[in-house]
Amino acid sequence: MSMSMAMASMAARLLALLAGAAFVYALRFYPFGHGWPSWLFAALLPIYFLLLCWRPPLWLFCLPALLPVLDLAPWTGWFFFEEIDLLLLLTVACGYWQWHKSPPSMRISPAARAWLLLCCLAWLAALLRGLLPLPPLDANACNNYLSSCNSLRLGKAWAWAMLLLPLLLRDADQHGVRRYALPGVLTGLALVAGCALWERATFPGLFNLSSDYRITAPFSAMHTGGAALDGYLALALPIAVLWLVRARSRWQSAAALLLLALTLHAALATFSRGLYAAMLAASLLGLIQAFTGIPLAQRVEKQARGGRTALSLLLATAVAIILAATFSAAGYRGLLAAVVLLSASFVLAAQALPWRLAPASVACALAIEGLLAMLWPSAVDGWLKAPYFLFLLSALLLSGALWPRMTAHKQTWNCLAMMAWTMLACNLAWIGWHWAGKPALPSAALAVLLAACMLGNRRLCPPLWRLGRGSLSLAGAAAVLLSLAIPISASYYANERFATSAGDLQGRLRHWRQALDMMPSDWASQTAGMGLGTFPATYFWHNPLRDVPARISYLDEGGNRYLRLASPGYSAGYGELLRLLQRITVLPDTAYVLAMDARRTEAMPVLQVRLCQRQLLYAQNCIAVPLRLRPGDGQWQHYELAFNNAGLGAGNWLLRPPVQLELAASGTASSSVIDIDNLSLRGADGLERISNGQFTHANNAWFFSSDHHHLPWHIKNLLLQLYLESGVCGVLAMLGLLVLAASRLLRQRKQDHSSVAILAAILAFLVVGLFDSLLDVPRIALLFYLLLLVALLQPASPTPLPHHERAPP
Repeated sequence: MSMSMAMASMAARLLALLAGAAFVYALRFYPFGHGWPSWLFAALLPIYFLLLCWRPPLWLFCLPALLPVLDLAPWTGWFFFEEIDLLLLLTVACGYWQWHKSPPSMRISPAARAWLLLCCLAWLAALLRGLLPLPPLDANACNNYLSSCNSLRLGKAWAWAMLLLPLLLRDADQHGVRRYALPGVLTGLALVAGCALWERATFPGLFNLSSDYRITAPFSAMHTGGAALDGYLALALPIAVLWLVRARSRWQSAAALLLLALTLHAALATFSRGLYAAMLAASLLGLIQAFTGIPLAQRVEKQARGGRTALSLLLATAVAIILAATFSAAGYRGLLAAVVLLSASFVLAAQALPWRLAPASVACALAIEGLLAMLWPSAVDGWLKAPYFLFLLSALLLSGALWPRMTAHKQTWNCLAMMAWTMLACNLAWIGWHWAGKPALPSAALAVLLAACMLGNRRLCPPLWRLGRGSLSLAGAAAVLLSLAIPISASYYANERFATSAGDLQGRLRHWRQALDMMPSDWASQTAGMGLGTFPATYFWHNPLRDVPARISYLDEGGNRYLRLASPGYSAGYGELLRLLQRITVLPDTAYVLAMDARRTEAMPVLQVRLCQRQLLYAQNCIAVPLRLRPGDGQWQHYELAFNNAGLGAGNWLLRPPVQLELAASGTASSSVIDIDNLSLRGADGLERISNGQFTHANNAWFFSSDHHHLPWHIKNLLLQLYLESGVCGVLAMLGLLVLAASRLLRQRKQDHSSVAILAAILAFLVVGLFDSLLDVPRIALLFYLLLLVALLQPASPTPLPHHERAPP
């Protein structure tokens, strides 16, 4: 081993020891005791350690899978140092300790190194400007965004990316990315989509699209607004599409379609116009790649068939219009029935149908349908009602007739398929009539007519489509998209969101101008920025409206620590409250007693104490604790309040809404404070329901949220965030890195579909960043940085490298 390699190995071992020591030190303070997720995390850490010891490249799978969902801040109260930081410390410790076992298989070009160095210098300057002077390391250093330690919270994303870069060079070759990283992203996406589905089902209701409830899924960083979920979905959705494109079996295609359906549901249910624009931009990039990636001879042939392309677009437009009309007339049931009929027609139209036997098949099907309709009992309810059950029966019969089998008796099976298709069409009209009466029949008739026209596909020369894995995947994705997009786009809240777009844009432009006005005009600030994470404090002290957002702090007095809530002070009157939250477990319809000590020096503020069903934002079904504070005399006063929590805590374990205790100080246009200590919530069983009610451990087990007023916390534009926090140097360095990554991905797009997916993910992320400052969420920023680094990697050498530890078991 050469001297340089020996020194590099020694440095890696030293860094591993430092990371391991930091990991052990952090475990001493991490609050494992509040809530089942922290205990689950405690079990996860040793499992992850053993996995890394067994197969080091597994971090490429585990980090993308866990990074978006391993967010326990609502239970622990820790949001400066998070669970993912513990996982990353363990990754660095294990990865660098085993660094010498496998040399790097990838490299980065000299140009990429130069831009990375410039980004590191700009990051370091912005970090120091935000951090200095160092704040007192007291209970408030790492629990609010006004602290200068917020610079460390935002800066850690780039630091982790740079620490992981050597591990990427070792493990993230083409084999490692395909075997570990992409499945890890898909796993994380499935977990996030599942969380979004659960939240929609638990709170507004899965089919309640009139509510203004907006999901946050597992991203606690959205407790003050922001677009963490939007940014993550923008990054991960192209990878789901890539999996669908690359599916090599029927089961892979089905699994990819299911994941795509869950992800599209999560994306569309955000009601985020920025994410919709990002999805459109990524789709256009995919279409451009699909056309420009075709060899020249094939492209000329396709241009000669422009009429077929126009006909295909006309058919797709007609499908979308008719489905929208069917949903408007017959609701979800009619839409689902129309989607099934048109999908069946797509498959059936690729078969060699016996048109000579078509009249007999149709007549026989109509006779069977009429007989079943007359004989079916009318007293049944639910899906056993005649139109729904017969539609399901027809769909199963059609699926059986079209199931791949030997060519023997194929004509008989196709006759049976035409009969089932006829019954399916009749039941579609029946479902529409049963749901909405005569007004639903025209749209149902149009759907049946279009489906019948599609059956003539094979009579065209050449046909518009042929059955194959690609065409089925495309048709399935289109069916999923239309089934989700049509109801959501027709909802009251979606229409309201788009109707207010112009006014919201004016408000965003005004906020951007105010943010620029708050930036100092000196040369250092323009060049290196105000510092990472300094915007909330800058807004608090220098906003032109003279608004004073609410704040939370922990103070010590005579060896006792207590909570101080400051009410918001807004020139326009009452402002958005900042709510201190804790998840608690309560039994429904139970009497509880809330005890607390409170102190204030004035008649204001008023203390609001409630128990609410809440995931993160938007409380529901709240029970107000009947608290009436005595006149403020500057002395501690004790309160004991009895109340009944009504139905809070009821429901089955899976769809039971979480219950949270809320504390908030509300006052007049001028800010005022109230002190709180010794919080306790007990029932007849005497068990304490509140953790850390004496605030001895500051914010442990306590979290906070600002439900509606988000501008004091976010710049709301990615480029503007880079400029305000890291100056011109940070903007130019990041733009240079983006251009370099994009140019490399564009050069590789014809050889590797994953390059197109990564480029689409970066583009979608930047489009979302036009209206949100995504880099103030460390876990999302880290994912984005890792994606950029993967885009910059190049094979180190054509010489075969030992990959025994990465070989399949």
